Formats: sequence, structure tokens, C-alpha cells
Amino acid sequence: MENNENEKEKLEEQKEENKEEKLEEKKEEKKDIEDEEEEAFRKKVEELKRRNGGKKPNISSLTFFLAIFLIVLSAYYFFGNRISNNSVKEVTYTNFIEKLKQGDISEVYEKEDNIYGKAIDAKLEYETKKITNRIGDDTTIMKVIQDKNVELKAVNSYASSIIVQIILNILPMIILIALFMFISRRIMGGGQGGVNPFTMGKAKARLKEKPNVNFKDIAGLDEEKKELEEVVDFLKDPTKFSKAGARVPKGVMLVGEPGTGKTLLAKAVAGESGASFFNISGSEFVEMYVGVGASRVRDLFDEAKKSKPAIIFIDEIDAIGRKRGEGRSGGNEEREQTLNQLLVEMDGFDTDTQIIVIAATNREDVLDKALLRSGRFDRKITVSAPDLKAREEILKVHAKGKKLSQDVKLEDIAKITPGYVGADLANILNEAAILAVRENREEITMKDLDEAVDKIGMGIGRRGKKISEYDLKLTAYHEGGHALMASLLPNADKVHKLTIIPRGNAGGYMMPLPKDEMYVSKNKILEEIMVSFGGRVAEELVMGDISTGASSDIENATRRAEAYVRYYGMSSLGPINMVDSQESYKNIISSETNREIDLEVRKILKERYEMTVELMKQNLEALDRIASLVRAKETITGQEVRALVAGKSVDEVMNMTTEELEEYY
Repeated sequence: MENNENEKEKLEEQKEENKEEKLEEKKEEKKDIEDEEEEAFRKKVEELKRRNGGKKPNISSLTFFLAIFLIVLSAYYFFGNRISNNSVKEVTYTNFIEKLKQGDISEVYEKEDNIYGKAIDAKLEYETKKITNRIGDDTTIMKVIQDKNVELKAVNSYASSIIVQIILNILPMIILIALFMFISRRIMGGGQGGVNPFTMGKAKARLKEKPNVNFKDIAGLDEEKKELEEVVDFLKDPTKFSKAGARVPKGVMLVGEPGTGKTLLAKAVAGESGASFFNISGSEFVEMYVGVGASRVRDLFDEAKKSKPAIIFIDEIDAIGRKRGEGRSGGNEEREQTLNQLLVEMDGFDTDTQIIVIAATNREDVLDKALLRSGRFDRKITVSAPDLKAREEILKVHAKGKKLSQDVKLEDIAKITPGYVGADLANILNEAAILAVRENREEITMKDLDEAVDKIGMGIGRRGKKISEYDLKLTAYHEGGHALMASLLPNADKVHKLTIIPRGNAGGYMMPLPKDEMYVSKNKILEEIMVSFGGRVAEELVMGDISTGASSDIENATRRAEAYVRYYGMSSLGPINMVDSQESYKNIISSETNREIDLEVRKILKERYEMTVELMKQNLEALDRIASLVRAKETITGQEVRALVAGKSVDEVMNMTTEELEEYY
């Protein structure tokens, strides 16, 4: 029994100890939580201090003027209404006289239009209206006051009313000023996230990081890089040029389509030379406030002079560099002031200051001549779309860090992407990588790259869309008509791919394989018109009807024919250009000449349509083979199309190996 009691006591003791331990643990946990909350609060405070530059936060203008408003309001109540702890009870004039006669009032005073009487026994004041202008003129009340020996006080109501009037007059003005100051401080950066319109865009234009891009990171653009190497040498060692008496250009104008690598070239110059890099867009100079743009230009050049050697890169300079004198709007005047300031700044520093201005635009034709004259932007570098070799090099650069399968041929992708710029090629590889991940693969295949090219060029493939048999047949013959004409005509671009899978707004498409040509011949233009008509002619000959599917083809053919006549001067009207630099018809053209142009365009289109009909009638069997194969496979290659046009049957082409199809490349 004793043992059992001892064991019970031990168990009780252990329970007590466990309870105490749990309480201690809970206390420690609570303390840890409090410490963590305190640490988090401290970090938030430090973060706020860091964002504010280590300074104490300034009192906002709204708070300041609110305080003034409260002070003024208090003054109004102090002077305008006599402060009293007594409650006021309004009574009639007769009752007020009775209260005086009964001795309930100890003190009387007048204020404005009222008479007030202080009660003897309570914290109360009686109020009644005066019946005369002044209390002294009221004989009735004055007699009672004298009889009852009530104290009569005079209050300077005139002074208080003057103060009240002043306050009421200036109070709206104070409120308006406070509101204006608050809005101004929000716009000028006083509020969080504000932007100061009276200084240059500091957050974007004061970037002083050394770019980690070098010329070796840029594929293609060999000639452009060679031109910019002199700028790099100048920023590194300007004395070498001054000894030889050479003057390095103050500014370099990069002209080219979007995505060709203009910004990348500017960063590479900064990276190679180790210069500070200031990057700003032309549109960031101009705001709704007059003089803001000029101020930002001055600030930008001042910062660059402090950080030399420096490169100032102005992207889309046509936003401020347009020809002056066009229009009289306020925004146009502000833009011209900004341009004038930029010209002054570029004239104001010598070539040995180690500051180079690099600008980029794709609208050189609209730039002011003063901007492009010698001594400012003396050097112009045209950054063109990459050729076949450059496209392959760019693809190789962007393929770094990505796993490519053995069947990938970047050269083939480069061949089917003429006109694509560096940004487009980078996007192709990125889309291909996404497609590989979507199928849980790490390697990018040639199929992924082909699909990426189609997706970027035509849109997402809609394989799940339900299409009727009639529409499938019409699409197969329509696209087959394009492919047939492209394969038969010697000057037309070859077929790369033919598909009846809907993409974007198209039910299918024929992808050509354009050549990297500097010039386009007369025969090529005429044959490309026939390729455009191939779809409509195939519908007419096979289906016995025509559809709206050829609308874009007809538009394309008409545009080519108009350029043939108006722009290139290749028609029977002779070598005359009837389109200005803005792609609009010149006003000097008479109505008779315009009529002749229209007749010539119509004549060319009619002749080419008839020629397309005759050529397709002679090759209807080849058209049937192309339509049959594309309906069976949904997508066929250009080699397969050319094999069918050469006389191979559908079965023969379907059984051909890759090596055998290479003969028809």
C-alpha cells in the first residue's frame, strides 16, 4: 500500500513538473513570437528609413495646412463667439424683462442683435432679440436694470465682427492654397510614388550601372560593331585621337527597325569602354508642363559630366527630334524647346569631355536636319535586319543554356525566317523551350522550333476546331493552288511548308521560303501576283465557286501591282514615281494620270489572273495530288510539294525517306 502511495505521489510530482515545463515552453514560445514581431517591426522601420534616405519623414503639406485651418477655426470661435461654459436659453423680450424684475439675472450685455443675461443661481444665460439698435436706447430695459441694480457690461462686438469677417474672407483662399500645394507636392514627388515634372526623370535617366554586355555577346552586326569600336577607343583613351588631330563624333545615330539590336549595341559600347550608361526614352523628356523637357535635358547632361566617361543613350529620339515648325500646338512647342536644348547641350561640350550621345530611331525621315548635321550626330549607322548567316549566329547565341536534340538544324530555321530581327529569333527559341517543357521534355526538337516559328508568324494552331468536309477540301485546294504556282514559276519564292491547320484568322496557309535578296526583279513581282491569285483560281476551277478566303490574297496582289506602277515605274506608263516618302499620292498628279494608273493596275491584275488560270488548268493533276496529301497529313513540306509537282504519286511521296526528299529541296 505504501509503495502504491509513493508511486501516486511520484506521478503527481511528475505531472506538476510537466505542467511547469509546458508553461515555461509556452512562455518561451510567446517570447520568441514577440521577439520575432519586434524584429519584423524594426526591419520595417529600417526599410522605411532606407527608402527615405535615412532622413526623418517630412510633414506633408496637407497636414501643415490642416493644422493652420484648425488654428484659424479656433480663432474664429474664440473671437467670433464668446467662449462660455454656460448654456444659452432663448426667451421672449417680455420674459427677459420679467426675469430682470424677479432678480434672476445678475449681469446683462449686448452682442450684435441680441441681449444676454446671466442667471444668478444656474450656469445659464438668457438670450432675447433687441428692439432698438443699442441697449441704451431701450428705456424699458434700462429702467429695470437701474431699479434692480443689475450690472451692465459692454462687449466690443465691432472688433470681433471685423476679425470674423477677415477670417471668413481669407479662409476659402487658405483652403484653395492648401489644396493646390498638396496636389503640386503629389505631382512633384512630395507624395509617395510622385514624379517631379520640373526635373529630369531621375529614376530612369540616372542609371549609372556598367552594363555587362560586350561586343562578343552580339551575334551578327559585324560592320556596325566595327564602326562603334572607334567610340570605345575614344572613351578609353581620348589622347590617342587628339594627338593625331582627329575629332571623334559627339553623337552616333542608330537607324533601324524595332528589335534589330540598337539598344544592345549602345550597352555594348558602354560595357566595352567601362563608361557610365544613361538610358532614357525620347518620350520621357516631354511632359504637360512647359519647360520640363529642357530642364530634363540640362540635368541629364550635368549628371553625365559628373560621371564621365559616359554614354547617353536616347531611344526613340524621333519623339523630340521631329522637324520643327510642324503644327502650333502647346505640346509641339514644348517638344521644340526640348530639341533646342538638346542641340545647345551637344554644342556646349567638347569632344575631349569623354561623353558620347547615342540615339536610336526607326523614323529617320522625320528628324530635324539640325540634329543630323556635323558636330552633333555626325555618324549614322544603319542597323538592318540580319541576313542568313547573321540569323544563324543569333540563333546560336540564344541557344546557349538550352538543350537541343540532334535533329535540330539552326541553319534551316534561319532560312525560313528572313526579315526576322534578333528579338524575334530569341522569341522563337524561348517559345520552343516552352513547348518542350509543356511535353515534359528537357530537349528542344526541330518540331518544337517549327511550331514556334508558326506560332509567332501566324498564331496558335487550333487543332481542336471542328471543320466541315467542304471547308477542309476548299482549304486544301486553296492553299494547294498557292503552292502549285510557287513551284511552277521560276522567280517566285519556293514553298517551305503547306498546312490546313487553322492558325489565327487563317484556315490554313502556305509558308514561302524567301530568298535574301537586295533587289526584287520585275518578273518576280509579276509572278508573286500569280502566286497570290493561285488560291482563288483553284477554288474557281475545282469547287466551281469562289469564297471570301481569298480577300487577303487579292489585297496583296493589288498592293504589288500598285507598287509596280506607282513606286517602281515598271509599267508601260514609264519610269515615274508617283508616291512620296510618306506613302501617299502626290498632289501634283492630275486626275487623268490617276485614271491611267488605275487602268494600268487593273490591266496587270487581269492579265496575271488569266495567266494563272491557264497555267493551273495545265497542272490540275498535280493540284489534286497536293490537296490529297495535305488532307491526309494536315501539314506537308516544300520538298513533298515539289516531288508531287515533279510527277510523283501521293503514295510514293508518303513512302519517301528524308534523304530522298532532300533531292527536291
